[in-house]
Amino acid sequence: MRVRNFFIIFITIILTTICLYYISYDIYKNKKKTLNLGLDLKGGISMILDISEKDLLKKFTENSKNFIFLKALENADKKKKEDPNADYLSFFIHSFNQETKNQKLNLSLSSPILFGNQSNIENIDSNSSDSEIERFLRKKIESSIISTQNILRSRIDRFGIIQPNIQRIKNSNRILIELSGIKNIDRIKNILEKKAELHFLETYNFQEIISYFNAINKLYEKKHYGIKKSFIDLLNIPLIQSSNSVGLVHIKYKKIISDFLNSSEAINFLPYHLHNVKFLWGTKNLDNFFQLFAIKINDEGISSSLNGDMVTHAYKSFGPLNEMSINIKMNQEGTKKWKIFTEKNMGKSIAIVLDNLVYTVPVVQSVIPNGISQIYGHFSVQESNDLINVLNTGKLPTSVRIIQTNVIGPYLGNKSIQRGILSFFIALFFIFIWMFFYYSIPGLYADVILFFNIIFIFGILISMNTVLTFPGIAGIILTLAMSMDANILIYEQIKENIKNKVNRLTTSINNSYTLQGALSSIIDGQITTLLCGIILFYFGIGPIRGFATTLIIGIMVSMFTSICLGRLFLEWHLKKYKKISFRRKIFIFVLDNIQNVKYDFLSKRKWSYIISCILIISSILSFFLKGFNMGLDFVGGRSYVILFDRKIIPEKISEILSKTFIENGKPSFPRIQTFGDENQLKIVTKYKIWEENNQIDEIILKKMFFALKTYFPINFEDFKNIKKNKSLGILSMEKVGPVVAQDMIHKAFISIIVSLIGIFTYIFIRFKKWQFGLGAIISLIHDSIIVLGIFSFFHGKFPVLEIDQTFIAALLTIIGYSINDTVIVYDKIRKISKKTSFLMKETINQGICDSLTRTINTSLITLLVISIIFLFGGKILHSFMLALFIGISVGTYSSIFIAPSIIYDCFKQNIKK
Repeated sequence: MRVRNFFIIFITIILTTICLYYISYDIYKNKKKTLNLGLDLKGGISMILDISEKDLLKKFTENSKNFIFLKALENADKKKKEDPNADYLSFFIHSFNQETKNQKLNLSLSSPILFGNQSNIENIDSNSSDSEIERFLRKKIESSIISTQNILRSRIDRFGIIQPNIQRIKNSNRILIELSGIKNIDRIKNILEKKAELHFLETYNFQEIISYFNAINKLYEKKHYGIKKSFIDLLNIPLIQSSNSVGLVHIKYKKIISDFLNSSEAINFLPYHLHNVKFLWGTKNLDNFFQLFAIKINDEGISSSLNGDMVTHAYKSFGPLNEMSINIKMNQEGTKKWKIFTEKNMGKSIAIVLDNLVYTVPVVQSVIPNGISQIYGHFSVQESNDLINVLNTGKLPTSVRIIQTNVIGPYLGNKSIQRGILSFFIALFFIFIWMFFYYSIPGLYADVILFFNIIFIFGILISMNTVLTFPGIAGIILTLAMSMDANILIYEQIKENIKNKVNRLTTSINNSYTLQGALSSIIDGQITTLLCGIILFYFGIGPIRGFATTLIIGIMVSMFTSICLGRLFLEWHLKKYKKISFRRKIFIFVLDNIQNVKYDFLSKRKWSYIISCILIISSILSFFLKGFNMGLDFVGGRSYVILFDRKIIPEKISEILSKTFIENGKPSFPRIQTFGDENQLKIVTKYKIWEENNQIDEIILKKMFFALKTYFPINFEDFKNIKKNKSLGILSMEKVGPVVAQDMIHKAFISIIVSLIGIFTYIFIRFKKWQFGLGAIISLIHDSIIVLGIFSFFHGKFPVLEIDQTFIAALLTIIGYSINDTVIVYDKIRKISKKTSFLMKETINQGICDSLTRTINTSLITLLVISIIFLFGGKILHSFMLALFIGISVGTYSSIFIAPSIIYDCFKQNIKK
C-alpha cells in the first residue's frame, strides 16, 4: 500500500507541477506555450484566396500560344481587376470573338489548337457552339474550384489547425479561409499558395551554357539596367562550386537576371541546341545568394512525362550523418518511367523541381528500379513536414493567390465568452456545494479531485499546443461529468458495502476499488466512451476532431484522478481520523432510500416502447414535413464588412439586427465579429438566403441601414455604394457557401457509424452477450433521433433550436453521456446475475434499482450545471445547452427504460427459440 500511495503522490506532484508551469505561462502571456483558442473563442486571421481562371483556361487548351487566345485572356484579366465580381469566362468568350472579328480570322473556340484538343475530344468537336463550349468550361472550372477547396482543406488539416472555416464565395472563383492560432502567417501563406507541381527533369551543365551567356553579355549592357556590373559578373561564375548550377546570384539581382533571361531579346539569341532551356532558381538561400539552373523542357513547357501525378507517398528519412531527406514513392507507371529516366541519364545531373523551384540536383549513380527518389535540401523539421504535407495532399489544379488578409474577432463575441466562463464557475461552485452536503467529507475530496482534473486537462492542452474550440469545451464538460460520476459510483458502492455489514470500513473502501466493486462500472463506462472518442478523432474532421481531442485527454485524466487520487485521499483520512461518513442525515430519507426501492421496471416496458415509438415516429415525420432550422454553418449566407463611426460591441449589433431580420415570424440571429479594427464588423446573415436577386439584396441593405442608422450619419446611397477609402458604411459584400461541406458531413456520418460498431463490439466482448450491445446501440439511436426530432418540431416557435457546429458537439456529448449511463446499468445487471439465481426479469429489475441512486445523483448534478450555464451564459449558449438538457434527460430515460427492456425481450426470444 505504501509503495502504491508513494507512486500516486509522485505522479500527481509531477503532473501538477508540469501543468501549473504551462498554465502560468499562458496566464502571464509568455511566448513559450499558450492555450490556443479556436475561431469561435478567440478569432484569428481571415484570408480570401483567388483561384486563377486564367491558368485553368490555359490548362484546358494545353497551354495554347495562339495570340488571339492570349489577348482575350489579357482583356479578361483587365476586366476582372476593374470589377472583381465580373464573370471572367463570359468576358473571355466575348473578347475572343471580338478579337477574331477585328483580325478577320476564321478561328473558333472549338479549334484543335484551343479547346477542341485531344484531351477534350469527348466533349467538344468542330461543330460545338460557343454556348456548348461555355457550359463545358463552366463545369470544368467548377470541378477544379471544388477540387482546389478540398486540397486546401486537406493541407490545413495536416497543418494541425482545429476547426478551420473554409467557405466558397458563391458564384465566384474565390475561397474564404479563416484560421485560428496562426503565429507564422508567411508559413501558412506558403502552404496554401504552393501549387505542388513536381517534375523530374534533365539539366544543362555549365560548359553547355557558358557560350550562350558570353553571347548575351553585350546584349545585357545595351539594356541599361543601371548597374555597372556585367551579366557575367552578376552570375559570380568563379564562386560556382558545382557544375550542376550555371550561376550564383545575390538576392538583390535575382529579379534583374530573371527579367533579362526571360526577355524576348535574350530568348531570340538562344542557339538551336538550347531551344528547350528554361532557367530556374534553387530553393536554398546561401548567405543571400541563390543558385541558377538550366533545365531542359519539352515543347509544351516545363511539364514532363515524369511528374508529381505519379507520386503515391512522401515521407522523411535521415542519413548516416543525421541529414534529412524527403523520400518520394511512385506508382507503377512512375516506377517504370523512373527506371528508364535514370538509365538514360546515368552519370548526369537531373533536377527535382517543385513549383518552378529546384530543390535538389542529384547525379544519377545507378538505375533506380523501385520508383523511390529523394529530395535533399537542408530542411528544418518544420519545412520538411510542410513539404511532405503538400506533396501528400496532391497538386492544385491551378495557381491560387491570397488577395486579402485580416484579423478577425471571435464568433461568440467577447461578452458572450465572459458570460460563459462566469456561468461555468457558478456551475462548478454548485457542484462543490452539492457533493459536500450530500457526501460530507468524501464529497469535499471529490471536489478536490475535480479541481485536479481541470488543472491536468488544461495543462495537457497547453503543453500539446492544442487548439481549444467550443466543441472542445463540450468534451471537457462531458469528462468532468464522468469524473464526478466515477466518484459517485465508488461512494455508492462503499455505502452499499457498509449497508451489507462488511466488517471494517477499510475493507469496504478497498472492495469498492476492485473489479467486483465499482471499478468494472467505471472502466467499462469510460473505456466505451474513450473508444468512441478515438474513432471520432481518427475519422472525424473539424468540430468532431476538436471534441474528440479533449474527450480523450479528459477521460484518461479522470480515470487516474478518480481511481488513484480518490483512494489516496480516503485512505489518508482513515489513517489520520480513524472514521469517515459517506452521507448526511438530511439526505438519508431523500435519495438514499431510493436504493431500497423494489420496482418492476420491465412490466412497464410496453408503455416505454409506445412512448418511444410515438416520439421516434413523430420525429421522423417532422424531419420530412418541417425540416430543420439549419444554421450558417450548413447553408451559408450573405457576408458584409461594415465600417462604423465608433468602437462597436458585436453582441449589441446582433441583438438589433435579430429584431430586424424576421423571417416566417421568427428572428434570424446573424454571426457578427470584429474584422480588423474595433469599429469594423463582419456581419454574416442567412436571412432570405434561399432568395437570390438584386431586389432581395437591396431589401437586406435597407433593413440593415435603418436598423443601425444611429451609427451612420450618412444617407443610404453612401452607405451601400462600395468605394475605395470609404470612411463609413459597406466596405464589401458577398455570398458565402456553407462551412460544413458535403464531404465533411459524409466523414462525420462514417465516424459515428464506426463508433457505434466499436461500441457494440466492446460491449459484446465485455458482457459476452450480443443483446447488451444491441440494447446500447438502439438506445443511442433512440436518443439521437428524439433530440433531432425536438429540434425539428419546435424550431418554428423557438428560433434558438438551430442546427450548427455547436449542435454537432452537443449530439456527440449526448452519445458519450448516454453510453456511459447505459453501461453502468449493464454492469449492475451483470454483477447480480453472477451472484444470484434470479430469473432474468428479476435480475434486470434489481440491476436498474441498484443503479438508481447513482443515475439520479449524476443526472441531477449534470442537469444542474447545464441549467446554470443556460441561465447565466447568454443567448449564444442557449442552443447548445438546451440540446444537452434534452439529450441527457432522454439518455437517462433510455438507460433505465429502453436498453434493459431490449436485453430482456431479446433474451426471451432467444430462450423461446
